[in-house]
Amino acid sequence: MLAGLTVVLSYILNKVGWSATYETVVDGEMTNTVVSVVNLMSFETLGYYLENFISLFMNYYPLGMLIFMTIAVGFAEKMGLFDALMRKAVVGAPLLLIFTVISFVGVNSSIGFGAGVVFTMVIGAAVFKSLGLHPWIGIIMGYAASNGGYTACLLISSVDTTLSGVTTQIVEANHIVDGAGMAPPTHAMVNYYFIIAATFVLTAVCVLVTKYVTMPHLNKQHPELVLKEDSSELKKMQVTAAEQKGLVWAGWTSIVYIVLLVAACVPKNSFMRNEAGGLIPNSPFLNMIIPLLFFFFMAIGTAYGIGSGQIKKWKDIPVAMESCLGLASSFMIVCLSACIFVDLFSKSGLATVMAAKGAALLTSWNVGPVALFVMIILLSCFCNLFITSNSGKWVMLAPFLVPMLSMLNISPAMTQILYRIGDSCFNILSPVELNVPIALGLLESYRVSKEDKVGIGTLISMEIPYAGAYLISFFLLVLAFYFFKLPLGPGTSIFLS
Repeated sequence: MLAGLTVVLSYILNKVGWSATYETVVDGEMTNTVVSVVNLMSFETLGYYLENFISLFMNYYPLGMLIFMTIAVGFAEKMGLFDALMRKAVVGAPLLLIFTVISFVGVNSSIGFGAGVVFTMVIGAAVFKSLGLHPWIGIIMGYAASNGGYTACLLISSVDTTLSGVTTQIVEANHIVDGAGMAPPTHAMVNYYFIIAATFVLTAVCVLVTKYVTMPHLNKQHPELVLKEDSSELKKMQVTAAEQKGLVWAGWTSIVYIVLLVAACVPKNSFMRNEAGGLIPNSPFLNMIIPLLFFFFMAIGTAYGIGSGQIKKWKDIPVAMESCLGLASSFMIVCLSACIFVDLFSKSGLATVMAAKGAALLTSWNVGPVALFVMIILLSCFCNLFITSNSGKWVMLAPFLVPMLSMLNISPAMTQILYRIGDSCFNILSPVELNVPIALGLLESYRVSKEDKVGIGTLISMEIPYAGAYLISFFLLVLAFYFFKLPLGPGTSIFLS
């Protein structure tokens, strides 16, 4: 639909002569550049896309990265590594740490794709029920931590690889450059420092909201629930001896892998370093981060599988890898049309004209960077209420947001962060979110009494405090990075120059 709309708009706006003028640097001098919308409603355009459809799809930048990461991370998940690791972290923890552990595990669960949301809710409900408290506390907190904190994670996840892939496509198509005339970094780690900080901030916020809002609210409705100091049900969730052995093997494998990687980066003449002898802003190390992560998850997944007995013979590995491709199937279908849309949108000139006019409008409003950040975040929040696909919204918004903000000296990395904040915070308020039926099913299954009403309103109303607290804390974090001029990731900053 978006591709078809682009073609129709290109025809109409070309006929009415829609164009824009903006300043750019050519050979070191400021020059006024005029750009007009190109008419794509022609048989030549149709012939081009029919002839090059396969190559456009196969060369669509986010596609290869996501499949690559899906196989590796999905393989570790199929082996049961993430499941055992989460139970190990939660079961047996002192009561004062239960909130923190579940919140922290949930915020980092995006590394396990959508399964992390479901597991965090399930483990949260089981833990709180076994402790004699209202199991809804665990469901609400788990949903808020994993789905509302989707953009934060201590490791590079599929979110980073997918969004950076789309951003790279847009930067290349619109020839965006920084103050030095070079293309700004768009690798998978461009937001890494920010999302690490966000991981700890969201964990703390989730704990505070749960402790002072969710738990008192639910306990007030059921004063008969009393905390149990010891629970046999909780003990049933402990990891088995085989799982423990697998975790040990995976732990030692991750240590060896990281030590070897650090050792490879240390020498000044390392093949991981750039010509200047550094690792940032652009180096072979950053360019090979996806393959390095691929081998990391394959290594620890294999180690866990062998240690836990999941892998009994070597051919079990490719069989498990094959089953992981199903996780990427939905995005592969999205790419069938997304690759055409992104290419059409770039060739039409709509992105450049919209960016130039949008930049001129924002400039005429004379809003500062802080107000601009608020506007982009709220736009992302609004869109996320109706369209929950992380990559789908970015495919729609990036073609004009990235060029428009670059004309205002905002880096693609910063634009990506502003989008991710809105996309993350309001996941838990969307009635069309994929995990809403699962959350409602769990709430129904763990009702304490018949008076506990279950519905979309129940879920969303209890998630509102988390969404509001996340939005405020995210924005304060943006301000901290802005005023202290902190890098967003390796070699990336808020502004282009």
